[in-house]
Amino acid sequence: MPEINSQEGELFVDIRQRLDKMENRLEMLETRIKMGEYRQEPEEDEVMMPGFSVNKGGSEESLLESRIGEFGLAWLGNIVLLFGIIFLAQYMSNIQQPLLAALIGYASVGGILALSRGLKKSYSYMSFLFGVFGQLLLFYVTLRLHFFTANPVIPWMGVGLALLITVIVLQLFMAARNNSEFYASLALIMAVTTAVVSDTTHIMFPVLALAGAGVLYLFFRFGWYRILIIAILLSYFIFLMWILNNPLVGNPFQGVSEHQYSYVYLLACAGIFSLTALIPRTEKFPDRIILVAILLNGFLFTALLGIWVVAFFPNDYIWLFISITLFCIPYSVILKRFSIWKYSPALYALYGFVAISITIYGLYYFPRAYLLLSIQSFLVVSIAIWYRSRIIIVMNVFLILTILISYLATSESNNLINFSFPLVAFLSVRVINWQKKRLNIETELIRNTYLLMLFFTTFYALYQAVPGPWVTLSWTLAGVVFFGLSLILKSMKYRWMALAGFIATAIYLFSIDLAKVEIIYRIVAFLFLAMISIGISIYYAKKLKQKQNVEE
Repeated sequence: MPEINSQEGELFVDIRQRLDKMENRLEMLETRIKMGEYRQEPEEDEVMMPGFSVNKGGSEESLLESRIGEFGLAWLGNIVLLFGIIFLAQYMSNIQQPLLAALIGYASVGGILALSRGLKKSYSYMSFLFGVFGQLLLFYVTLRLHFFTANPVIPWMGVGLALLITVIVLQLFMAARNNSEFYASLALIMAVTTAVVSDTTHIMFPVLALAGAGVLYLFFRFGWYRILIIAILLSYFIFLMWILNNPLVGNPFQGVSEHQYSYVYLLACAGIFSLTALIPRTEKFPDRIILVAILLNGFLFTALLGIWVVAFFPNDYIWLFISITLFCIPYSVILKRFSIWKYSPALYALYGFVAISITIYGLYYFPRAYLLLSIQSFLVVSIAIWYRSRIIIVMNVFLILTILISYLATSESNNLINFSFPLVAFLSVRVINWQKKRLNIETELIRNTYLLMLFFTTFYALYQAVPGPWVTLSWTLAGVVFFGLSLILKSMKYRWMALAGFIATAIYLFSIDLAKVEIIYRIVAFLFLAMISIGISIYYAKKLKQKQNVEE
């Protein structure tokens, strides 16, 4: 073997010693593991920032402290900086230096946005806040070029509004580039603020309508549904502020004296937000948002429309509701063809029918309007079949019951109107029963409601139309008709109505006719009711006997 010199020998010894130490350490670790004397690495949520305690009990307090220090103070610093620059610009304006104030403001905006860009990689949250407050400051400085200053830099409101709209467009560009609903919400607030400060009807509402259309596009493009709800609320709030003389800009709190064609913008705003029903389904927003937006738009529009009618058109509102009808009914047909939201056609059709009802009242007034309203109820049922809409059927039941109760409570009896209600009830229940599979109506509640209405309104109409001595006879005939319908239609419900009619007739005969009707009429009534009752009793006996024979 070759000889090993002294240096090589020392190297081998050193290596041997290191290996021995590693072996000893491994043995110690194995022993500790076997005895359970080891500590796992901290969980992810236990890892603390440098300088913080590692015990879990103190980690929450340390985390809270870090959040306040990083995020809370960041907000505080930016808010203080924003107001500091605003006060500086205000001071320069007060000393008759509006141009210098604007230059300082724009310079500050440039500096803040430069800081935002420079801190984007290392301090992302601080960069975000600088960007937000920089945009707000840019809008404020631009706003002060014409508005809220005694000595404006730009004396022409049109130019001032154009610059504000430019800032809003820039904000929308930032929102689209960063895919940020938050930036888009800032743009919406800026647009609404621009509309308010203009304090001019034909500038305020077009800007508001454009903002609504823009929000609808963003909802369609990016699925930003929160901003859609905010836009609906803000838009109708601004309409309310307008009719109160726009106190947001310091005007006295009072109602405006002229409509200034504001109703055109109100209708346009409602129409724009109604287009939500044409938005296709996507995973970008929950399905319920469409229904929420439609209902919210409808409720707020209805409330403001009522205010507009009371304030400006108390005696001349028919054309307004005709306009609503001409929009809602065709639009519901469009929705039935193109919208995937199955409830939307029914909702707009119902709103159109309500507008028709108000129009009928405005044309004919009560009680004559009740006749047309009852006929309209049957037409609504017929249209509901085409729409395959249970919603329309259910709402129409409430509508016809409301009309009936209102008529009985407030108007004098009219024979034509009295008989229109049982006729409409009978036709409605037959149509619903005929098309129940198309409507997918599984419950009998709706049909039973119409049948009860048919029963009571029939006897009420006869009571009002027939001379007193012949009421009993007419009610008996009504029972016979119901019994005949049960045979023709093979429906047990009409037999129950016939039996109930005979019982009601007997009660009326003994409680009223015996005391008031002449004896000759009493004889006729008793004999007729007796014959009918006995005849029907024989029918039931014969039917029961046939059933027993079949079973045997």
